[in-house]
Amino acid sequence: MNLHIELDTSHPAYAWLEQQADKIGARGHFGTHIDCYTSVPVQNEFHLPVHILDCRKGMPTLEEASALPSLKNQALILYTGNLYRNEYGSKAYFDETDTSVQNEVLLRILNKSPELILIDSYGIGQHGPIHQERDKTCESFGCYVIENIRIAPEEINTIHTIHVHFDLDYPSTGKPCTVTY
Repeated sequence: MNLHIELDTSHPAYAWLEQQADKIGARGHFGTHIDCYTSVPVQNEFHLPVHILDCRKGMPTLEEASALPSLKNQALILYTGNLYRNEYGSKAYFDETDTSVQNEVLLRILNKSPELILIDSYGIGQHGPIHQERDKTCESFGCYVIENIRIAPEEINTIHTIHVHFDLDYPSTGKPCTVTY
């Protein structure tokens, strides 16, 4: 089953992409993608067990992050419900739903050693510099963030392992990827 979103020229958000001066760079951050600002993973494919954290009522607190088990050789999915409730590219999706992870909470999560953090939203930080800093912090721990996955509520209990594939050589800090389970 796919967790990545498939967008074509008929999708309303595609108009944004066409307006960008750097279409290749923008395309890398369009739809489901892995952010790679300071480094890229050594492999272009991951097959990992997952731990899902239900964030529909709010992003993780320091206490919740502390209670997580070791995430070594695993992926952490932050399930917010944002992409399920709001259309990708809409104002509600990007501007009316805050899925930011506080820096101290992120550091606690990263100390649990996940290989990937996936989120069904636009990212783990507010747009702009904060967003990029959160991703760069993850990269400094050898962890990468995959944004804009789609999960339906009924799928939460059926996702145990994910398979991620992306092009390491895509010429952007965002690299489109597929995510399946």
